[in-house]
Amino acid sequence: MAATDLVRASTRVAMVWPHTAIVQRDIADLRAAPSTESELVDQPHMGENVRVLGEDGDWRYVQGPDQYFGWVPVDHLDILSGYGEAFVVAVLLASIRDAPRSDGMVIARLPTGTLIRPIYTSIQQPDGSYRRIAYEHPPGWRETRLGRGRSGYVAETDLVEIDQLPHRYPTAADYLKTAESFIGVPYLWGGTTALGLDCSGFVQQVYRLNGVALPRDADQQAVLGRKVEVARAGDLMFFGADSVTHVALATSATEFIHAPMKGGAVEHHRLGPERKLRGIRRYLPDPSAP
Repeated sequence: MAATDLVRASTRVAMVWPHTAIVQRDIADLRAAPSTESELVDQPHMGENVRVLGEDGDWRYVQGPDQYFGWVPVDHLDILSGYGEAFVVAVLLASIRDAPRSDGMVIARLPTGTLIRPIYTSIQQPDGSYRRIAYEHPPGWRETRLGRGRSGYVAETDLVEIDQLPHRYPTAADYLKTAESFIGVPYLWGGTTALGLDCSGFVQQVYRLNGVALPRDADQQAVLGRKVEVARAGDLMFFGADSVTHVALATSATEFIHAPMKGGAVEHHRLGPERKLRGIRRYLPDPSAP
């Protein structure tokens, strides 16, 4: 990596961690609006996890395991507010080194948002049973397993504890703060990290880092959420001559951030004749909902 790339890789990335809830009814009706008279859009089942993204009175706006969005009564959910010991990569790219030293050889890199789970070891008790205890990491470092018996070390300065992240509903402002961290990242067809991003990979990661799951491709993203006529910050704009072939994150009704094309980089842009706007989709509750 060049020196400028190393600086970019160490950029702290804004993110939020919405609460997860477990469905506690046999079948939970997911509605298009917070009303029992509203259209039924999906049905999460007992024991499934949903992400809680908004509220309106006794209703919660959630995203289910199949990525649909909708409203469900709060008493159908068991909302989890506690978090175990775990870390999340908080920079664009965190280096994994072969030793817990800043001059250790880089053997892998972890993209922002990667979960670093705790490591446990077992010790044998006098009665022959085993007790699991937390692994003691070298000061300032977290060891992580890479598979096939390999492990490496990530500097704690590149991580944040999950319980230190904001645990609340994501907002359009959160999307924009996250997106700004990727400005200048080169375009890469199929890319989803700060080493390179394509248009749908970029918006997918921005949403993911704020607790919202989107499909991988732009045409798939264009069928979730709900259609709106005028964009506001945080919406997605979809472009294409005959079908959806490009997506961007709106920053206003006429401006956006996107990963443009081969040879380009994530940048600010505005609506113009070079791209045909085919539609706008919104994935969070409208401002009228608290």
